[in-house]
Amino acid sequence: MIPDLGIPHIAFHLPQRIHDVRSWGKRTRQKTTTVVNLKRAGMRYYRSADGQSAIGLAASAIQRLLVASGISPGEVDCIVYVHTLQGSIAPPPQSLPGLLCDRFGFINAEAFSFAQQHCASALGALRVIRAMFIARPHLKRVLLVGADVMSIESERIMKDEGILSDGAFAVIVERGAAVNRLLAVATHASGLGWRGVLANDEPRLAAQNFFRARSLIRQTVQQAHFTLDDIQRILPHHLDLPAWRRLLDSLHIPQDRLFAENFARIGHVTVSDAFINLAQCQGLVPGRPLLLFARGVGGFSAAALLVR
Repeated sequence: MIPDLGIPHIAFHLPQRIHDVRSWGKRTRQKTTTVVNLKRAGMRYYRSADGQSAIGLAASAIQRLLVASGISPGEVDCIVYVHTLQGSIAPPPQSLPGLLCDRFGFINAEAFSFAQQHCASALGALRVIRAMFIARPHLKRVLLVGADVMSIESERIMKDEGILSDGAFAVIVERGAAVNRLLAVATHASGLGWRGVLANDEPRLAAQNFFRARSLIRQTVQQAHFTLDDIQRILPHHLDLPAWRRLLDSLHIPQDRLFAENFARIGHVTVSDAFINLAQCQGLVPGRPLLLFARGVGGFSAAALLVR
């Protein structure tokens, strides 16, 4: 039996340092067309950690979550840490989830990381967490946290689709929660896209991403026995806003259902986009579903359907 899970508490942390795409292009000596294409993709600004580590960002998000929720560290049964960039972990023999447990006193929590689906790892982790709740009836509360820091400024570009921004999120996934209930989650993995942003000769990937997203959204909605017309908002990853507009047109979903404000404001915060959007999207109607979506380099995609 699939347990009744929800996400009652959400927090995120974005560094204070804000840069605009044009100044980044000049500073890193990008071609003019690169900056133009990024702006066409919806990018205007991004956040820089300015020397702060991934564990620092994650800790800031967790601190905000604990204060706002009133949950004590002893009430957390498990911690799942997600990330995309290889620099966003602690060097062996240290463990970043372990360091977070030590810092906050999560004395009852198991802890592990999940990063194999790159930017789709946060939503992909929901499948793992749901399976844990099924297998362990005593499990009540899981802390899902993600953080990424890009230390090389010139490497922030994601082709012409977006620009990487530093940041972190933290959410509580709880058994029996009455808000943001998890109705369905689906993932897709394909080795065909493994070269990702390193490939300059694979234009077919754009078409693959489009049709994969279209199929995955349909699949997730059907799992929960809803229709596309039932979706009140889509909370996307912040890559290629024009492609999202085309995708919604192909699905016959009104454009005003796409929560697109954060593309320009914060750029692509790797694993955190969907949950930052969930925290900031206003006017959600109780009882109607909303869809979270993420795509990771390497051909990974994930979608989750929640009901407010």
